[in-house]
Amino acid sequence: MSYIKPLIILLLCGIASLACEEKKKTKNDITSEAVQTMNENKKETLPELIVNKESFTKIEDLHFKHSVGGEAIKEETLVMVKYDSLFLEIKFECRNNPRMDQNHYTEDNSPMFNQEVFELFISKGKEAREDYLEIQLNPNNALFLARINNQYKGNKEFNLDYIDTKTSGVEHSVAKDRDARTWSGHLRIPLQLLQYPENTPDPVYRLNFYRIISQADHSVKDWSNNPENATYACWSSTMAQRPQFHRPEYFGYLFLK
Repeated sequence: MSYIKPLIILLLCGIASLACEEKKKTKNDITSEAVQTMNENKKETLPELIVNKESFTKIEDLHFKHSVGGEAIKEETLVMVKYDSLFLEIKFECRNNPRMDQNHYTEDNSPMFNQEVFELFISKGKEAREDYLEIQLNPNNALFLARINNQYKGNKEFNLDYIDTKTSGVEHSVAKDRDARTWSGHLRIPLQLLQYPENTPDPVYRLNFYRIISQADHSVKDWSNNPENATYACWSSTMAQRPQFHRPEYFGYLFLK
């Protein structure tokens, strides 16, 4: 009978140990499940812009986001949008832009994206499309229009089909305020042009606004922007590993009310 007491003690210790392990395991399992559930429930929030015919709707946040990482940039960009029966109308102000006169592209559909520009990419419909329009305006009032076929969505392998700016019906103007270090643009884009790649019945588009901002002085006219000398900013960050605007799955939504 003398061995029974130590045996009971040993058995109780074993049970306690198993209980502790089970408790630890259960806690770890719960933590793991919580993290997994949180990750599964985490969804990319894309911005929405609802515009009407009566007055301009202003994008409330003046700070676009970096293409890489999504943090807000320091420069301010004001964007206002409205529409009528014929046009989508966009007014913008590119603020904190002291190097606007160091932009030297003056021809339409030139590679003006190598320097400073304001851009928008847009396609008709709710879904992210491989086909969309690219529209650019620079501080010299040069206009860039193209249809993009982006089969691979983000690796810079896409086809570009230029649109004749003279027959497109796009109206545009630019003004500079050098004292305020701001250049402003005004675009009136025919709704008929925006029925691309197809005229879906709902008045909704996928849209993103962009801005390239020089961060260094340039002594030569043919300078080109790069990640070391420029900021690549987006209304809806494309969350790229390197500066990249052509990621249609990150375009926000535009609704015509």
